[in-house]
Parts: sequence; C-alpha cells; structure tokens
Amino acid sequence: MGTGAITIVLIFLLLFVSWQTIYAANRDLARAKAWRDLARRALPFCALLLMVLSLFVVQSYGEEWTLLAWMAVSGIVIVGASFLSASSLERRANRAFRSGDYARAAEFYRELVEEKPLARNRAFLGAALGAAERHEESVEASTQAINDDPEYGLAYYNRALVLHRMGKKSRAIKDLEKAQETDLPRRFRSAARRMLEELS
Repeated sequence: MGTGAITIVLIFLLLFVSWQTIYAANRDLARAKAWRDLARRALPFCALLLMVLSLFVVQSYGEEWTLLAWMAVSGIVIVGASFLSASSLERRANRAFRSGDYARAAEFYRELVEEKPLARNRAFLGAALGAAERHEESVEASTQAINDDPEYGLAYYNRALVLHRMGKKSRAIKDLEKAQETDLPRRFRSAARRMLEELS
C-alpha cells in the first residue's frame, strides 16, 4: 500500500471516528427529532469533511504557500464551526457551571429549557440546581428530562447524585442501575458504577 493510499485510509478513519463521536454524544437529539440542533452539533464534522475534500484540490497545485493558506483557513473554519455548534446561551450556562456559579448556571439552563425543552437541557438544569443545593427542584427537573427521554442516562445519573445527598439511598441505587442500561457517556458510566459499588 502506497503513501497516498495510507493517507486516504487515515483520512476516512478520522472522518468515521469524528462522526461516531459527534453522533454518540448527541443521540438524544436524534431521538427527540431535533434535527436542527443535531445539524448544529455536526458543524465541526462538516468543517472537517470540507477540509478533507479540499485537501485533494490543494495538493494538485503543488505550491507550498497554497498548502499553508489551506491549513490556516481550515483551522479558522474548524474553530468557527466548533464555536457555532452551541448557542451563546448554552456556552454561558456551561461556563457558569464550570466556574462554580451554579445559581447563575441554573438561570441560564432554565432559559435554555424555555427556549428548547429538550431532555438534555432539563438534565443540565437539574445538575445545576443540584449543585446549588436546590434538591427538590433538581429532582423535578431531572424527572422531567427522564419523562421526555427515558433513554437519556445523564438525567438518571444526576437525579441519583441528588437523591443520595438527600439520604434516599434506595432510590439513588435504582437510578444508577437504570443509568447503566441507558445512553450514558463512558465517563459517567464509570462514575455510576463506582457509586453503585459504594452504595451496595
């Protein structure tokens, strides 16, 4: 197999892995038939695809400056696509949550739920409310997320954390077990498994 063939195989492998990663993180949007939101999340993949397809054209020129310009433009397009893949309200909510301003994050997530009443937004609201120690509201938001999408594992996981803090161990265990059976990201699946072992 020549160098060109290896490059093509690696490029298509990169595209496949990128698409799988994006789709795995956004299956809930497909279940909710939120196609516009799913398309928005796929913008970085589309930018990468455009970059790959344009590479073959750029290589045909053989000029060094052309390749450098292509790399610069591609980098800008991918960064821009990543930036546009989430709304400004969602970015503000996530930033507030990561910085530990849970009350502010809850306000932003509540706005997000009003704007787009998706299970993921309700689950994020539940997580922010739980972190702000507003336990009853957190359980309610997570329960609404579960009602919207019973396969959205993060809602079960978030609710289990809050129920555990509230001293409701048996309900927390049930939610952790259910989270294991649903669409839950790998890092949360591991955390849920560890928590189950501690509680059992």
